[in-house]
Amino acid sequence: MVVTSYCRAWALSHCLESLARQTRPPDEVVVILKDCGDDSGAIVRKFERSLPIKLILQNSGGSACDAYELGYRNSSGDVVLFIDDDAVAEERWVEKYEWFFSSYPEAGAAGSLVFKAYLSEDRNSVVKTGELFYTKAATHASLHRKPLEGFEEYCDWISKAGFMGSRGMCNGIHLSIDISGVNMGFRAQLIKDFPLTQFYGSSRKCFWFEQLLAYYAMTKGFKTYLLNDVKKAPIVWHIVHGKSLTRGRGFWHEYWTHFDRVTMYWRLRKLGAPVSSLRYVLGLLVLLRRRTLPRFLATLHGLVAMS
Repeated sequence: MVVTSYCRAWALSHCLESLARQTRPPDEVVVILKDCGDDSGAIVRKFERSLPIKLILQNSGGSACDAYELGYRNSSGDVVLFIDDDAVAEERWVEKYEWFFSSYPEAGAAGSLVFKAYLSEDRNSVVKTGELFYTKAATHASLHRKPLEGFEEYCDWISKAGFMGSRGMCNGIHLSIDISGVNMGFRAQLIKDFPLTQFYGSSRKCFWFEQLLAYYAMTKGFKTYLLNDVKKAPIVWHIVHGKSLTRGRGFWHEYWTHFDRVTMYWRLRKLGAPVSSLRYVLGLLVLLRRRTLPRFLATLHGLVAMS
């Protein structure tokens, strides 16, 4: 499994503690650590006694995509699981993922349930809730949201314009491209050779990188799933706190998030996806109706960067 971490010593100890309590112990825990001068290194070393940790230091200029690529390239085993440093896993997390990938041989990747959690006042424990961390509404039917070929039965999909579409919240174990790095797993051989950093060279957010990895796995003949069945889903609790790469507000947050939306079309084209340039242009125009200034500037930047 892979844990990427940067300046979150306050949360990393809770994450690693949850991994040390697994009913099915992990074969290895690859920790990608970008040092910021906090106590993260000492925390990792403390858990080396209870976990098979492989610590890899990320250089100071590395992005989030660099960290994830370092993680899966340095992992061994048949399946690579990912969890954020500010999340804690249920005790059967590894066990449930092992069951899923054994029971669904056609699955190349999967995401699973994420609930909200909070730190206690003394910051020594995590208070778990039953409230979903991520909720979603169905996207409106439109030309730029029509699913790519092969996604017709998916609850969440990549559209012919390169954007994401969704039917909203789907129950059970269902086909979906909407997986999240805080709680996901991949068959290792499907992504080991993928140059993620090259595809996100100009990105600050690495937005939708999980979907790009999942699509790459699908080009090799596999499917992707989202597990929303509480009894079978590997559950994590994501600690609610301030900003992250994909959670935030303000001009620059919207700018860089939209930059990745704009450039996703071009990444998919490089992978041979049958995306439509006409639907892409239509989608860009539709998306400019909201948060127009940062999105307009990000669109110009994205088009220039990928030309």
